[in-house]
Order: sequence, then structure tokens, then C-alpha cells
Amino acid sequence: MELLGQPEFGRLLRRLRAERALSQADLVGPKVSASYVSRLESGDRAVTLQAATHLAERLGVAIDVFHVAAGAADSDRAPAFLAAAITALDDGAPAEAVRLLTTCAALPDVSADHAWQVLWFLARAHERLGDVGAQRDVLERLRPVARESGITHLRVRASAALADCDRVLGKTESAIVWAREALTVAESAASADQAEALLALTAAEVAAGRLGEAEEHAGLLLERAGEMSGARRARALWTAAAVHSARDAHERALPLLEEALGFSDARGDLLLWARLRLAAVSAHVEARGAVTEDAERWCREAETALRMMDGAGHLCELRAVQARVAFRRGDPEAAVALCGEALAEAGTMTHQDRVRTEILLHEAELATGAGEAAAAELRRIAEEATRSGSLELATRAWKALAQAAAR
Repeated sequence: MELLGQPEFGRLLRRLRAERALSQADLVGPKVSASYVSRLESGDRAVTLQAATHLAERLGVAIDVFHVAAGAADSDRAPAFLAAAITALDDGAPAEAVRLLTTCAALPDVSADHAWQVLWFLARAHERLGDVGAQRDVLERLRPVARESGITHLRVRASAALADCDRVLGKTESAIVWAREALTVAESAASADQAEALLALTAAEVAAGRLGEAEEHAGLLLERAGEMSGARRARALWTAAAVHSARDAHERALPLLEEALGFSDARGDLLLWARLRLAAVSAHVEARGAVTEDAERWCREAETALRMMDGAGHLCELRAVQARVAFRRGDPEAAVALCGEALAEAGTMTHQDRVRTEILLHEAELATGAGEAAAAELRRIAEEATRSGSLELATRAWKALAQAAAR
């Protein structure tokens, strides 16, 4: 296909660079100097295919964005990019979907109907990759588009997804605000998406330690569970189980998680299928006090699924669960190594799960004879959790200290 001519190429290059807060020097590379970029943007120089390819890579878009589309308008090119991206998501290639959707979003003339779809699927692609920060940025861009579209479903889902992002990032109060906004919009329109908002709100309340409110909302979810589809029903059961786990009542959480496993379908949502298995492993280990054959099988299945998905950001969750399994098996050295891997990346672990993993790390270090440094870290975590009112985390840390002293 033919590259755009000047001055169209220069105008598009300048806009793409400005949207990414990049300088002309940031685009420099082999045979592409800052002065050449400047002259391209001003329309004074024609672009070569080599230069356009380099610039597209630096900007994070496909070279297609710089091509003349055989007489078609940009609004006609958007559906093709969107369809290809959705196919990539379905095929388990979220990184390719991000590239295609980022390119589509860069087109200067995308219709309103396509604009919200591009942003929604771009957020989902980042979610599959486990890049919570990028997902949140896209959702922020989606909010005003969703509001202008007047689509209640989209507004609710965007706010609920923002709540989930902030919960993972440890911003529990803003997560509650987003979830309440989603619930308000859903209730005002008598939307079936009230369940989606309740899911986000309950999870945010658990993260904030508001277990009374979370238990009330989890009860509402369970009352409506019979009316929900497979994946949403599985998430409702998982969320209700999380309330019990936060109260250290893993025996009550485990049946809900086992039921949720029956409603998850790897063909429909492989990520949910894998993460439910990790949650079930943790509950099994806590409730049984040992690593069962079921827990081992779920852990293997989750690892296989996550590696198939190209979702590197989710591997920290896997490593944290594997560390717990290793510690229960009596292998504290392996647990220390796995905890280190889990904590090395931001990933998709929630703030609470990161603290739980830190507690396990120091508990395993004590079991290997690490001594006072590990005990001091456990004491610090326990005191901070006590001050912040995170009773489950405080109890876990104090208990680990007491068991280490007994040993």
C-alpha cells in the first residue's frame, strides 16, 4: 500500500507524537534524525518506508496507520482494525490486539460508534496482559465517550472496571467511589448491570476492610446468582467467597469457590477460569492445612492457561499461590524464591495479596533460619496492619511471628 503524502503525513506524525507526550528527539533512530523528524512534521520532506516503519514502532502503532487506504476514509478503516483486534483477543493474542487498537485509535476520523468500541476492547486487551496501569488509563479516556454515547451498559461497565483497577492498585477509597457510581447509574436506569456494579463494590469493600457492608452486598449477589449467566455467576460466587476469606473463614469460602469452578468455562473466559483455580488453591491450602491433589491439579491447570494467554502480568498471582503451596509442603527455600518472583513485578496482585505474600516471604525466611531481620519485617507489617484496621492481615502477621517463636 502507498504511504501518505505530505503534508498529511506530517500532520498525522505530529499529532501521534503529541498524544504520547514524546519529543522529536524521542523518535530518533537509524537514518532518522531529530531534524529529519522536524522537516517531516512541517511537510518539507517526503517520508521513506524505512523511516515510516521506524516511526510507527517508536509510536507504538502499526505501519498501516501511515498508509493510504485505497481511497477509503479513516472512518472506513476503523471497522477493519477493530475486527482484526477482536479476533486477536479471541485467539489469545492480547499484545497484537493492543497494537491494532492503538493504531485504530490514532486514526483522525473514527466514528463515535467505533470510538467507544476501540477503547473498550483496548482496555480488555490490557486487562488480559495484566497491565493494570495501562488498562486504567484507557478506561479514563473511555468515561467521557461512554457518557456521550448514552449507553447505560457501557457507563456501568467502565466505572466498575475502573473500580477494579483502583482496588488492585491499592486505591480502595476511590475504588468504592467508582463502584458506587456504577451502581447509581445502573439503578437509575433499572439496568441488569446492577450485578456488575455490586461485584465491583463488594470487592472494593473487602479490600477496604469494610466487611460488614461487603457481607451485605455479597448476600444480594448470592440472592441474584441464579439469574446470572455462567461467567457472572462464577464471579458472584468468587466475590462472596472473598468476604469469608477476609474473615479467615476459609471453610465457608471453599464451597463457594468449588461451585464457581463449575460455572467457569475456559472457552468463554480463560483468564477467569485460571484465576478461579488460583483462588481455590489458596482456600484449599488454608482450609485443609495441607496441599491436596485437587489443589495441585488446579495450580497446574492455572499455570498452563496463563502461559497460553500471553498475560505476563498475571504470573505474579500464580507465583504467590505456588509459594504458599511450597511452604505448606515444607520447602521454605522454594517459597522464598517464589515470593521474590511474585513481588518483583507490579502485575495484577491486589495490595492485600501483596502484603499476604510479603508475610509469607518473611515467614519462609524465618523457617530457613534467616533470623531477626525477617522477624522485624513481620512485626512492622503486623503493626502497620493493626494501625490501619486491616485485622485479617494483622492477625496473619502476628500469627506467623508467634509460630516462628514457638519453633
